[in-house]
Amino acid sequence: MRHGFVALLIVVVLLAGLAPPPSVVQAQEAPIQQMRAFWVDSFNPGFYNHAEVDELVENVVRAGANTIIMQVRRHGDAWYNNAIEPRALHPRLAPAHEFDPLAYLIEKAHSRGVRVHAWLVLSVTCRRADALWGHPEHVCTHHGPDVPDPQRWTTATFGGVQVGDFDFGHPAAVLHLERVVQHLLWAYPELDGIHWDYIRFGGQSYGYNRVSIERFNLAHGRPLHSRPQPADPEWSQWRRDRVTELARRLYIRAKAIKPTIEVSAATITWGGLGTYSPHDWPNSSAYRQVFQDWPAWLEEGIIDVALPMQYFAEGVPRSREWYNGWLNFSRNHTGRRAVVVGLGSWLNTREQNIAQIQRAHTPDEHGRVLSGVAFFSYDKPFAGSNFHTRREFMDQLRATVFAQPAQAPDWPWIANPTHGMLQGIAEVDGAMVPDARVTLIHNGEWLRDIHASADGWYGAVELPPGEYTIIVTHPDGRQQSRYTVVQPGLVSNL
Repeated sequence: MRHGFVALLIVVVLLAGLAPPPSVVQAQEAPIQQMRAFWVDSFNPGFYNHAEVDELVENVVRAGANTIIMQVRRHGDAWYNNAIEPRALHPRLAPAHEFDPLAYLIEKAHSRGVRVHAWLVLSVTCRRADALWGHPEHVCTHHGPDVPDPQRWTTATFGGVQVGDFDFGHPAAVLHLERVVQHLLWAYPELDGIHWDYIRFGGQSYGYNRVSIERFNLAHGRPLHSRPQPADPEWSQWRRDRVTELARRLYIRAKAIKPTIEVSAATITWGGLGTYSPHDWPNSSAYRQVFQDWPAWLEEGIIDVALPMQYFAEGVPRSREWYNGWLNFSRNHTGRRAVVVGLGSWLNTREQNIAQIQRAHTPDEHGRVLSGVAFFSYDKPFAGSNFHTRREFMDQLRATVFAQPAQAPDWPWIANPTHGMLQGIAEVDGAMVPDARVTLIHNGEWLRDIHASADGWYGAVELPPGEYTIIVTHPDGRQQSRYTVVQPGLVSNL
């Protein structure tokens, strides 16, 4: 009997020795849906040639991540070959005849189960230090700060200083961005997502493009050449509406080309929120200073994912509290869509980044959870990192916070949509009507009124399926009706 017990004990010990460590057990669990992303900027190595793309994808896979957000437009240039803007110039970027950064990244990433999002800087466009300054095909050469109005699409400050950022109150600037996005999606149909950066004004004193001011004055019955003060509530709302209108327009335009494309935006958190209560939001820097009302975008459904840039140093108590406060704010303001936390990883040590990720993944007391994290940036995933220590950190992520496999989320409103979208051009008697009132009637009942843009474009999202009557009303009272059917997940084009 004793011999039998000893033999059994030996078997138990041997089996215990064969058991995998806890991290391996966790890694064998079923995949969850959680975005684990890296912003990869064009200022640093990452996609300048085939070898860098190979290394990038390998690092993302070894970390247990699933999404690459590649900067394809920095300042009116294209870090991809098939573009309507000139290809970027950089001494380390492989020549176009042998390398398309975006096409090769999509091919390589998809072969390893990694999604690719194209990151576009929208407002910041004209910088004199750029290699393409003065290029005959660059948009700033013909529509930048040195060009007379009304062909100048860029903004100015209240004090009259010309700034090389697109002004979203100038309709031509919006049309140009629309063409860039549309061409990109047509040229790279395998792209998984598209990501907006700098979809905002540079500050409260920005927005003084002459065309935009005249449009505002006309809309509000003010003297045509008057100049509103930076803090004027109506003028602030005008600029806020122009940013939101751009977000809505690019969202619908993108979905009309590829309904499954994921549309995201890097959103502002700097400036603090104080109490982090809904009533405090109008005092935030995002809302009041740069006119980016991103919680409203999530609520309306004109982005699929917000990536608030929570770039806060974990080792500074006040900064750590800001990070935690924005986690709370984001859990309260996902609206109809999702929030993925943007990490300022270059500010923190490996362990501090892991601590921030753990808190981002933790549900609040109501069970609300955010949808993942994104590192800014791949080049500096932690403070003081280099080529070799970055690889080590990827392994550390895989062994800790990314131990359980995760698939990039299949967002339910995209994978199994219940609502649709529409867009059209407001016309009455064959003529386009700028800024027209457009009434949406769904299955015979009034649904809502929206307004057309300066070029007559109008659009709406999250519409219940069914038959629609669209009534365009001219300022003189004349009307014209059109009819369409809205289907789940699709854009009805009028």
